[in-house]
Amino acid sequence: ADFNQFVSSAENGAYGAAIFIDCNPAYSEGASFTDAMAKIGLRVSTSLIEDETSRLADHMCPNAHPLESWDIKEPYQSRYVFNQPTISPVFNGRQVSDSLLAWSEMDMSVEGDKTFAYEYTKKVFEAELGGDFNKAIEQGFMDMVSAPSPVSDSTDPSEAAAAIASRKSGESDLILYQKVGVRDGSYSNNPWAHEMPDPVSKVCWDNYLSISKPDADQWGVEDGDTVSMSMDGMELKNLPILIQPGQAKGSYGIALGYGRTYSENVINDMKDLGVNVYPLVGIQDSARSYIRSASIEISKDGVYELARTQSHNTIEGRDIVREASLEAYNADPYVTNHHKHTLYSLWDEHDYSKGHHWAMAIDLNSCTGCSACIVSCSIENNVPIVGRDEVRRRREMHWLRIDRYYSFQVPESAHIDIDIVEGEKDLEKGEYITKEQEINSYSDQVNTDHYANVNVIHQPMMCQHCDNAPCETVCPVLATTHSTEGLNQMTYNRCIGTKYCANNCPYKVRRFNWFRYNENKKFDYHFSNDLGKMVINPDVTVRSRGVMEKCSMCVQRVQAAKLTAKRDDRKMKTDEFTTACAQTCPSNAIVFGDLNDPKSEISKLYKNERSYHAVEELDTAPSVVYMTKIRNAKDESKQAHH
Repeated sequence: ADFNQFVSSAENGAYGAAIFIDCNPAYSEGASFTDAMAKIGLRVSTSLIEDETSRLADHMCPNAHPLESWDIKEPYQSRYVFNQPTISPVFNGRQVSDSLLAWSEMDMSVEGDKTFAYEYTKKVFEAELGGDFNKAIEQGFMDMVSAPSPVSDSTDPSEAAAAIASRKSGESDLILYQKVGVRDGSYSNNPWAHEMPDPVSKVCWDNYLSISKPDADQWGVEDGDTVSMSMDGMELKNLPILIQPGQAKGSYGIALGYGRTYSENVINDMKDLGVNVYPLVGIQDSARSYIRSASIEISKDGVYELARTQSHNTIEGRDIVREASLEAYNADPYVTNHHKHTLYSLWDEHDYSKGHHWAMAIDLNSCTGCSACIVSCSIENNVPIVGRDEVRRRREMHWLRIDRYYSFQVPESAHIDIDIVEGEKDLEKGEYITKEQEINSYSDQVNTDHYANVNVIHQPMMCQHCDNAPCETVCPVLATTHSTEGLNQMTYNRCIGTKYCANNCPYKVRRFNWFRYNENKKFDYHFSNDLGKMVINPDVTVRSRGVMEKCSMCVQRVQAAKLTAKRDDRKMKTDEFTTACAQTCPSNAIVFGDLNDPKSEISKLYKNERSYHAVEELDTAPSVVYMTKIRNAKDESKQAHH
């Protein structure tokens, strides 16, 4: 409401000056704000980069990056979070607080090597909060109350029900949402955010119109068709269609954060990416409304190939992801994990008794599919960004992926038995049936609305570091070998790119460098210049074309911990480091450690009743265990299908 009032007042010439801090309203508000901004006498932008608002400003005074800044923030009432610089300033920027104080003609002189931002932050802390400033900075946060105040929910559900009931005939809901990576578009100049697959749709780089299967049938469109959509007099053209299982009939979804206008030095897939749908955001009771009820018209334009990472390298139909109901788990904690195979190994067992045995456990109960681990792995291990076209060619380079599986239950009342697995030939129809077709077939037999009644399960998948590794036996030059600590190693100098290892890997987690991605204009996503190279991790080799690469369990961190312990003349602690993915996981779904340490968390998880190895019938003896997902729901089905 305040911002709406600001725009209205600006249109009437009420302001002589305006300073825009950490915001880009020229992008998110559109033409109405642009007209209002032109009537402001002095316009100042503090944007880190040149954006839509800074181009309309009279002066651009670049803010310092948060990693270069002192600051105190209050994310919610009575909790204070402290920023301190972790790097020296890269450019000649200045903190907004310093600029405001300088423009206010305050004395900015300081003693010694202390910065004014530091002195002022300390002064504000002592005046407003009190206590030990150094201790607060070390801790990183401070709570001013012992317990949060209770929150009362005064929401009246009858209002929402009445709004739904009053919807006009033929109206649908358009949901304007934020993707996990791109978010509201503030950092959409970051290529990692675009190459990270959406956790559910598994689409990279593009935004699209997400619709339900019944609506797709009604409009006569399929996945990849491009359409024009009109709403409130605005027409969006060439929107790719994505049919989303689990989406309600009459609902449509488009992601915000796309359609940014960048400067000329932004090239490749970053240029003119997607469509800006902020103009479709409505205003209701002076607040922004991101769910719009309106009549939506769709017309088919053409065809567009979305870059998706789970339309290939798929291993559905195997015993890879497991889930059970809470009822079944309470009856038998080993539910789904009773071994059904008698295995005879052709490999000799490895002896890990004298050193370390590194391993990983992943709890499917905790994994939300957020994909933070994918980005952290890429940053830690210098994984290249390949762009939309290479993903379409099935050449993404991510060392870690998160596989998304849909599951649905067949009610007893349906009397339907579905035993089709992906790739199995239907002899009567003479065609292969995919999982999507199976769900569609089930929906058609029972009720179209059941297409929306699906569950989703996420499974992080990386190199399993198998003791009986199929890749190691086929490499003609011993480029992939087994370490004495249980890790499957890659020696890039030896690799000649036969791809035998990738063909023999049942988990499909190895990546081949088709190009030299660094110092290559075709793949210049900011990392081929001097500034971009500052992002490169110096502890990890930058691979060239023609070699295979894959997850190393962040072996550089293992070695760094060993060297630190040796320098300090002590024994290495197995919990003093972890992999990048485990460190970043916000739900602690990933645990890394030493199986030879009986007190370690990984040792306990390996003995847990829910633990199992993916595709264990192949007897690859992985060093990664998964924990069966337990759903707190009554099991009313014959079986769950993935």
